[in-house]
Amino acid sequence: MRLKRLSLFVFVLSLLSVGVQAQTRYQDSVFAGYTLDSVTYSSVYGFKMDIYQPAGDTVTSRPVLVLAHGGSFLTTGGNREGDPTINNLCPYFAKRGYVTISIDYTLTSVLGLSVADSAIIEVLRAVSDGKAAVRYVHEYADSLGIDTNNIFIGGSSAGAVLSMQYAYIDSLNQLNSNYQALVAQVGGLDGNSGNPGYSSNFKAVINLAGALGDPSWLSYCSKPVVSAQGTADNVVPYTCGNPYGIIPVTLCGLGTLQPYIASNTPYWSSVTFPGAGHVPWQSSTTEMYTVDTLINNFLYMALSQSPNATCTGTPYTGLNNVTAGSRISIFPNPASGVLNIQSDEYITSIAMTDETGRIVAQTNNLNTLSYQLSTSGLSAGIYIVRINDSEGLVPTIKKIIIE
Repeated sequence: MRLKRLSLFVFVLSLLSVGVQAQTRYQDSVFAGYTLDSVTYSSVYGFKMDIYQPAGDTVTSRPVLVLAHGGSFLTTGGNREGDPTINNLCPYFAKRGYVTISIDYTLTSVLGLSVADSAIIEVLRAVSDGKAAVRYVHEYADSLGIDTNNIFIGGSSAGAVLSMQYAYIDSLNQLNSNYQALVAQVGGLDGNSGNPGYSSNFKAVINLAGALGDPSWLSYCSKPVVSAQGTADNVVPYTCGNPYGIIPVTLCGLGTLQPYIASNTPYWSSVTFPGAGHVPWQSSTTEMYTVDTLINNFLYMALSQSPNATCTGTPYTGLNNVTAGSRISIFPNPASGVLNIQSDEYITSIAMTDETGRIVAQTNNLNTLSYQLSTSGLSAGIYIVRINDSEGLVPTIKKIIIE
């Protein structure tokens, strides 16, 4: 009898062990904490980066996120230690097994943004700094335990603007003669911020409320990108316009870029926040959960992709009418009693979570173009619905309100 009890005890322990091991590195928080170190990455300008690493990790070849803070490129606007979005994402992803990095970069005054050419030069200088940071990562990849095939760049607000120009200005031939002259002033496409001789290549972009100077720079088979933006953003235009409505340069946000992204990148994921202003996730745990989930799923999928993933489909140049974001619809919203879900592709699974991330409804093994999800019994509040379909490599994420 004692032997049977011992065997049962060992069996239960083995089941518990399997449950613990079921957590997936790079998708779940498999580390309890992280370490944080600061180093100077640009010997030219003395810029620093904060490096977060999973505490106690023994893996020696890990993906890395190089992230830039927001703040309108102003010296009074922000820094690598003060951006709520970056301060959340760096620990989140370090605990999942990534190396995460928050960088300093060139900032300026309001006067520096008041003239078009000087504003462009300030952004290009920041891009130069971002490239120097990535070159530092390539240079010290072995000591940092980094897989250089899986370097992701990105940022929030101004940091995302930096990253988008970094990602999609890859040839002087894209630019007019005036823009080419401005690029030359900051050391050319590679910049002059340090660590010459090393690669500044990366795999994909994290674009949180960022924008691009010209949507045509996002040409066929451009780098993959995950994006989020509020449709009523009054700082970085959701379509095309002047930042804050007054800075004399043109930037085009997700509302204009989405068709270019969908047709010209090998894979992508985007979410919009209807009626929301600038970086709504900084003031809402629900929106922050949505953004974190969006990035987490995109990166986990991206890790399985070749660094030279190829594109399919017809390139988009802005000449044909493409409507983004219409593939999956959910209605009514707000809802009470039932939620209707319709898709152009076969829905394979649906999960709904509350504001804390707790799953309140889940349906798997579907093969349907439409589905009715019962919401009866749920408390009034905000929920997140995640939908997987037969076409997408990453889920569609929608916010709904239950009345």
